[in-house]
Amino acid sequence: MNEMTRPIEVITQEIQFYKGQACMSMVEIGKRLLEAKQCLPHGAWGEWLKNEVDFSERTAQKFMRIAKEYTNPQLIADIGNSASKAIMLLSMPEEEREEFVGEAHEINGEEKTVAEMTNKELQEVLKELEAERKEKEKLKKQLDLFEDEAQRKQDEAVDAAYSQGEEQIKCLSELKEQAEAAAREAEKRVAELQGEVSELQMQKEQTTLLDATELEKIRMEAEAEAQKKAEAALQKKLDKAKKEAEKAKKEAKEAQAAIEAHEEAQKEAEETALALKERMKLVQEEADKKIRLAGNQEMTVFKVHFENVQMEFNEMMTCIDNLQEKEPEEAGKMRTAMKSLCQNIMQILEDKQ
Repeated sequence: MNEMTRPIEVITQEIQFYKGQACMSMVEIGKRLLEAKQCLPHGAWGEWLKNEVDFSERTAQKFMRIAKEYTNPQLIADIGNSASKAIMLLSMPEEEREEFVGEAHEINGEEKTVAEMTNKELQEVLKELEAERKEKEKLKKQLDLFEDEAQRKQDEAVDAAYSQGEEQIKCLSELKEQAEAAAREAEKRVAELQGEVSELQMQKEQTTLLDATELEKIRMEAEAEAQKKAEAALQKKLDKAKKEAEKAKKEAKEAQAAIEAHEEAQKEAEETALALKERMKLVQEEADKKIRLAGNQEMTVFKVHFENVQMEFNEMMTCIDNLQEKEPEEAGKMRTAMKSLCQNIMQILEDKQ
């Protein structure tokens, strides 16, 4: 029959005890490896590790680093005296390690210390921290680049502003010189104007010294001269207006006389034409009577000539009427000629009776 099995709790406590001893053992071994390396001559370190303690140089480096970085016994206790955890924590900077070990961390929704974590859980946490650290470094590099770029742009802006400032200072200096020159010119002009004002004041003072009677005489003479000129100008305008009025009156009178003469001539011509028509009518009737009585060839010829004369007379009167609007003077002459012709015809007829 097998030996009596020990309680699991006891076994667990013993394992935890030896695990703690293992971590402390690594610290103590590391210390002695450091001491041995100082004692050994140059070049003998690797052979000594292999032949005397059966360590590789890599393993020896881990032990020595643990000895250097885990000098605080409390830190070893806080990681549960675990050698494997101590080795994993070497990836973390020393200045961050104690703070990390002293805090609780969320693992799958549960708060745990490093001592309470499994090696796998610690490995995951460290992996996440390493990723965060790398991301921070990346961001820091980007930030540094941005800061460098911003500094560069700032420096360029400062240089540009400085250059622009120098240019502005130069322009302002030129403007200042121009303003000063303008001010000097203005002062010179003010002095000249003051001199002119002083001269005018002196002339005014000299004028006021004239005798009051003399001034009154000068004033009255000036007024009289002005009055005389005004009256002469007015008389000139009045004379001109009178001449224009007389000329207009004369032209109106001449126009009225021409109108009256035209109307009289037209009236006489109309009376003459009417009388001629009446006379010719009587002649026609008499001729017709004689033709009816005689019935010979002479009367027939006379009738034809008479009709022709009457027709020509009407045509001539039409010409006079048409010409009246365009050339009234010529129409008057023609009317007078017709009147004279008619009078001659009447005189001949009266003589033949």
